[in-house]
Amino acid sequence: MRRIIATLASVGTAALLAPVIAAPAQAQAQARPTDPVTALTKQFQVKRGVHATSAAKINIGGSVAFKVRSEGDLQFGRSGVVASDITTKNDFGDLFEEDESLKGINKPTRTITINKTAYVSGGIYDELIPSGKSWLRAPGSSPTSFGGGQFIDVFDTSSLRAVLATTKAKGNGGTVDGTRTTVYRGAITLKQLSASSPAMKQQLKGMDAKTGKTVLNWKLWVGSDQLIRRVTAAATFTIKSKKMSIDMDMTSDTKFTKWGSKVSITAPPASEVATASEIEGPMPEMPTVITPGMMAGKL
Repeated sequence: MRRIIATLASVGTAALLAPVIAAPAQAQAQARPTDPVTALTKQFQVKRGVHATSAAKINIGGSVAFKVRSEGDLQFGRSGVVASDITTKNDFGDLFEEDESLKGINKPTRTITINKTAYVSGGIYDELIPSGKSWLRAPGSSPTSFGGGQFIDVFDTSSLRAVLATTKAKGNGGTVDGTRTTVYRGAITLKQLSASSPAMKQQLKGMDAKTGKTVLNWKLWVGSDQLIRRVTAAATFTIKSKKMSIDMDMTSDTKFTKWGSKVSITAPPASEVATASEIEGPMPEMPTVITPGMMAGKL
């Protein structure tokens, strides 16, 4: 069971304040976005952004195998998210306590991502960073990554559109972030999600046909301004091998606040940043939980 969980871990998301100008009510109504994708694209303004908090976990055989919590800011450009500053706290329990390369894995890790470059500090990187430095530069993934468990990237407009197309019902979502919301409910297969955009295809690469049939049940809480305030996702499937059959449940819950706030994320000072050539041995890989179905052939 320990090897199985380790494999899983290694395999593997308010409208802008406008100038106060008097306008007829009819004109204001016409300016209001009519759907979440349109509302999102209107948020893509330079040095504006949103604050996000996320929690995800995986249960295997009825026991929690992995938990992660993330919080931080995402900065927009004219075509989407261009940078993020996110602190992640993993909880693998004692799963990797004997692996020296992953010492400190359960300590908080801060990641600043600018385009495709990441700057990491804390966690498993603390003991690798040379004296006098505070950060380690590493190849970056998407600035919308929350450290694992996030199937739905609401900032990927193509993927968001595909998810919304699978809506089965809408209802009163109550108040989220001080805003009355409508909750959308639906289900999408991982195959459909993979086909929704190049980014999602890359995230779910290596998925076999059986895993592609896994159904992801989702909910989106959308304000009257059509901005997403919360998204949850859950998938349950069975991994089988010659020796055993294991049930695995994945859940994630992400909330978004401060839409349209001023966000300006910059790289750490060069004098504080170490490169991979300055550390001994290879760059360690932080175990993430992104595509759990792909471990099926490794049991």
